[in-house]
Amino acid sequence: MNILNNWKMLDLVTRDGEALVCIEGRVYGSNPRFPTSSHIRTSPITGYSLNSNSMVIMTKRGSEYLLGKPDPSQAFAQQRLMRRLSRLNQASAAGFNALESQLTGFEESHPRNPHEMVKDS
Repeated sequence: MNILNNWKMLDLVTRDGEALVCIEGRVYGSNPRFPTSSHIRTSPITGYSLNSNSMVIMTKRGSEYLLGKPDPSQAFAQQRLMRRLSRLNQASAAGFNALESQLTGFEESHPRNPHEMVKDS
């Protein structure tokens, strides 16, 4: 897994007014796309997980990065990032769109009486 060091959070807004969070920093790891110590900006962050004091972020393009040491000018960077992501998640939940969302854990119920079935006309 790639590690991002000297990272900082970027708050971005699209032309459509959508708020996004990306991370910029120096990447270290075995990914052939990035020579060691390359400066990168991630695609928008879609989630994160915490593993024994380490934070792993997931991006819109499906990449995962372990966050190493933040930029020295970014006090409490990890805590601020978690707060910002939770606010984004709350805002996106408020704007729930059933057509764009995926349903998980749904169990289809089968009608007991064939006359209860709805037929398309």
